[in-house]
Amino acid sequence: MTVKQGRAAPMPPDERREALVDVYVRLARRHARRPTTSEIAREAGVAEGTIYRAFGTKDELETEAVEAAFCPGPVRRQIAAISLELTPRERLVEFTRIMQQRFTDVFGLMAALGLTQPPQRNGHDECFVAGRHQTGASGSCTVRPIHQPLLDSIHDLIEEMRDELTIEPHDVIHRLRLLTFSGSHPGIADGRLLSAEEIVSTVLDGVLARTAVGGARQAGSSPRTGRNPVDPHVGAAPSVAEETTSTPLRKAR
Repeated sequence: MTVKQGRAAPMPPDERREALVDVYVRLARRHARRPTTSEIAREAGVAEGTIYRAFGTKDELETEAVEAAFCPGPVRRQIAAISLELTPRERLVEFTRIMQQRFTDVFGLMAALGLTQPPQRNGHDECFVAGRHQTGASGSCTVRPIHQPLLDSIHDLIEEMRDELTIEPHDVIHRLRLLTFSGSHPGIADGRLLSAEEIVSTVLDGVLARTAVGGARQAGSSPRTGRNPVDPHVGAAPSVAEETTSTPLRKAR
């Protein structure tokens, strides 16, 4: 039995535009292609004419939908909300999970719309304050690299680890973002996606088996190679406090 969808309630023009943008993005992700105006109208519960009164053309709607989908404002708010009561490692894992979801959403939408790269826009500062994309806000945003405000939001997550690191905190974040991008893309990762814990552990710990104080090999390591046959990145990652009681990283002098 087919249930006929009712008409949407009347909305102010700006709210109607935002609602249609949300519908466009939702349908594009659901069907992995550009939605038709009839599909958009049916999902939104409006007549097709409403779409053209709100946007003028379908291309204008798509442009605004892409702006909304790639707006970094909501992601910045998620990162800013990461609790500083977590250990630095736990904060980085949470940051990585947020970025993995972001990349997954971006990859899927780019494939659906046939895009080769995200739109190159400004900072969307108004969107960050509001907690969601503000229709038409890109023209009034502060001009600066789009990722810089995002990076500024996460430096405090790792700053207190500075004395344990051999590189600067911003370089750690840079490497973390690169591995998160490649490890979250099915094509680049050959279908073997990395978990957030694996990504953070690889960046902070590396993949070489560690040697205990005095040169003794770790338990379970190979007598020939010193390698531990157990993947150190599988399962829950140890906390920074646990690491500092064994083999802490120290800043290069």
